[in-house]
Amino acid sequence: MRAARGQKVTTSSIGFKHGLIFFSLVFASSLFALAESPVASLSPAPELTLPVECEVGVSCLIQKLVDHDPSTERRDYRCGNLTTDGHDGVDIRLRGLDDMLLGYAVVSAAAGKVLRVRDGEPDISSRQRGDLQGKDAGNGVVIDHGDGWETQYSHLRQSTVAVKPGQQIGAGQKLGLIGMSGNSEFPHLHFTVRHNGQVIDPFTGGLQGSKCGAAVSHTGLWAARTSREIGYVSTAIVSAGLSSIVPPRAVAERIQGQKLAGANAPIILWVDVIGAKAGDVQEFFVTGPDGRSVHEQQLVVAGGGLSWFAYSGKRAPAAGWPAGRYIGRYVLKRAGTIITETETKSQI
Repeated sequence: MRAARGQKVTTSSIGFKHGLIFFSLVFASSLFALAESPVASLSPAPELTLPVECEVGVSCLIQKLVDHDPSTERRDYRCGNLTTDGHDGVDIRLRGLDDMLLGYAVVSAAAGKVLRVRDGEPDISSRQRGDLQGKDAGNGVVIDHGDGWETQYSHLRQSTVAVKPGQQIGAGQKLGLIGMSGNSEFPHLHFTVRHNGQVIDPFTGGLQGSKCGAAVSHTGLWAARTSREIGYVSTAIVSAGLSSIVPPRAVAERIQGQKLAGANAPIILWVDVIGAKAGDVQEFFVTGPDGRSVHEQQLVVAGGGLSWFAYSGKRAPAAGWPAGRYIGRYVLKRAGTIITETETKSQI
């Protein structure tokens, strides 16, 4: 359900009589109050550690942040666009379905008592499931940290929830595995912090809807080490590959490990990017077994956005491609400066 233009979409707090809900959307007659008060004005907050056992920037990425724009626009805590309208948490994603199957643990960000859990929801893209019957959070856990503080862990992998209501747990204790259950189109953890039912941005320690800023001089609710590990990255490459067909844009529909089909098939270099901006310049390079270029193309990003999928390729020559290793390189530039780049290999 979507709000009409001018109406703010907010998320409700959760309870199991209504289901464990991360995107149970309700219309608010007024906008979020612009709250600039820091967390110090609230009761003492728990110090949070990373709620996943993965290395941010390597095996996992931060895809979305809390939305601070009270209108139908979107702004993260740095006034960037790494969020969607009304988004009430932090999405820490895996690069693809194969990583989900490997199994990355979701852990408690702080000590507390388990309030509610749900398991049994399948790891299927929300595009394929249709009506979620209010179970938008999928499989998940809610933890009470005392003094009105709660954390919620959503979209866990089916049959992996490892805790029970009433259980006392320590910081870093395993709750389950990153999955794709509920309202999800790629494997990720949706992590939400609340104080007395109000959403708090863990990067600032302030309420959702607080004024955003180009720089943040404190660690928010994160422990100092965690804050250093998850610094703000506006643009990143999720995945890339060389294949002979253009893969689906949707991660859930993408065949993992797809390679070049053979000497007479096309060579296509594709890339999945977070945070590309209109006007950015993309450079595609493919070199053959002898190190010589077999394909180069430069394309300007037309729209960009939170998720950007692009590709470039070439048909096989009449004599076919020589056997050996092919290397694809993708470079993204902004105002002449390289923002991010990646390299991928495949064999014929």
